[in-house]
Amino acid sequence: MPKRRFLAVAAALILFFLTQGCACLPQSDRGFLDVTITHVNDTHSHLEAAYYSLKIEGRPTQVALGGMARLKSALDDLRTKEKNVLFLHGGDMVQGTLYFAKYQGKADMDILNMLNPDAATAGNHEFDEGPGLLASLAGMAHFPIVPSNIDVSGEPRLAGRLAPYAVKTIGGERIAIIGVTTTDTPAISNPGPTVRFKDPAESVMKSVEELQRTGLRKIVLLSHLGYMEDIAIAKQTSGIFVIVGGHSHTLLGDKKAFHSLGLNPEGPYPTIVKNRDGRDVLIVQAWEWAKLLGVLRLRFDSNGEIIAWSGAPMLLVGTTFKQNDAVIAEGSEAYNDILRSLRASGAAGIYGEDEQVKARLAEYAGPMKEMMNTVIAKAGKELVRGNNRGPGPIVADSMLVKTRTAGVQIAIQNTGGIRRDIPAGDISVAEVYELLPFNNTLVIIDLTGNQLLSALEESIDFQLAGGNRGTHLYVAGISFRIDESAKKGMRIRDAMVQMSDGNYSALDGANTYRIVTSSYLAGGGDGMYIFRQAAGYRSDTGFIDAEVLIEYLKGLGTVTAPTEKRISSLPLYTRIAVISPYRAFQNRLSAELLKAA
Repeated sequence: MPKRRFLAVAAALILFFLTQGCACLPQSDRGFLDVTITHVNDTHSHLEAAYYSLKIEGRPTQVALGGMARLKSALDDLRTKEKNVLFLHGGDMVQGTLYFAKYQGKADMDILNMLNPDAATAGNHEFDEGPGLLASLAGMAHFPIVPSNIDVSGEPRLAGRLAPYAVKTIGGERIAIIGVTTTDTPAISNPGPTVRFKDPAESVMKSVEELQRTGLRKIVLLSHLGYMEDIAIAKQTSGIFVIVGGHSHTLLGDKKAFHSLGLNPEGPYPTIVKNRDGRDVLIVQAWEWAKLLGVLRLRFDSNGEIIAWSGAPMLLVGTTFKQNDAVIAEGSEAYNDILRSLRASGAAGIYGEDEQVKARLAEYAGPMKEMMNTVIAKAGKELVRGNNRGPGPIVADSMLVKTRTAGVQIAIQNTGGIRRDIPAGDISVAEVYELLPFNNTLVIIDLTGNQLLSALEESIDFQLAGGNRGTHLYVAGISFRIDESAKKGMRIRDAMVQMSDGNYSALDGANTYRIVTSSYLAGGGDGMYIFRQAAGYRSDTGFIDAEVLIEYLKGLGTVTAPTEKRISSLPLYTRIAVISPYRAFQNRLSAELLKAA
């Protein structure tokens, strides 16, 4: 057989075995190691499944995604079928649901221990309650937490709790897992002055060189930096050939497979870039909340380089489906069609819930029912939804206050996200979750003034196209006037931004402004595509809007609506002046009307 043909056949056989998820080749005499890396990130205390709308055969269908009990079933299935399975968590294990508010991480660690991770890195939210929170989490975890770029030498509560990396023996060989955490943590969380965050690339390379001196070459980077930052660090480093990421809540995967379900991946799984030595680095991430499980099968050679790979992220889908809020009867033709479509997509796995995890969760869930009735504040008078009034401006205020330390200047909330009025009297936790029921997270985005104006124009156009007049957005830190009768793109007038001294200054189109908005709007909801497409700084904080509002209302005690007029409509005489063809006459008329006013 010619040498070229022999090599092609050998490569095809390697890929065949790997894509079958089979670590069949003996490591000892071939020098290969087959490993399946499974991973989640940014679970944010979402221990239960959440219903999510997918497009199945063209119809919006509500499916139960994720939940720790379903994740356990999927992991058990993979661990049974495949050898050498690693399970990694990319950070932000906590903060985001009542489970954290009630148990401060105890429930998360208890359930995660049942899933038996091999390692996790620290996310920024592991510091939300100060260094003591991470110390507590690390003390409860039965797995190592490995941020290589966090210096805790000045924080005694974290002494001995963390390590730069962990070394696992798998398939008879050693694999190192180095962790790294975003250096934005001091701005978006609360690590305090005793914890220092060092340069990620330098810290990673220090660990790589230390491991290589021991002869270890198979190294995985477990990152809580974000997708774009993972691409950057891959280019800056060497000795690492796979990065398992988190922080940016990025969905990666085959576009055709996910588009068939109405989802839009931001890149391929894995995303492949060249390191500083010109060698391939595979970068993966697994969206958020354990809605899916990343599955990456690798074949390492004796030098720790990846010579073959396969895999894909897998949506963790339950067996209950709803359409138009009606449950589809199990076994019906419609039910079976949904199952077939999900399986045919190649992007979904259908799993039941592990009974042991489900039972443990039930123990934690019971006391939270009482918590839902807890009174957190009082409304001085009824807060009724409307233009620039009701609960909406208060929600925007809460978003701005929560993210001020990250340099945020402006908050923007859509009206459709505010689902109820607040009656006078006691405000309970349950009422806040009815007010903000969608579990949107707060997303920070940098925009130029011109981009921000264009985004606001997009939103107004979207609302007017839907027949909605008079109520468009709720905002904080900005004010403007709306002329609904003006031409498209010319409806926002007199935009002013609040400065740190409380005074307002005209919005400058060339300046960059840091805004906070909901994950719904950040993803292009309500026609705000500029938010989705903005290429500058972006960070999904992981803070759930309802939790942020609860914290804010507790601080207020008695709640009253803001009195300042942040959004107003132009008066009638100004509208006439804009649309009339008799411009000179209308200008004189406007002047007389203004003088009379």
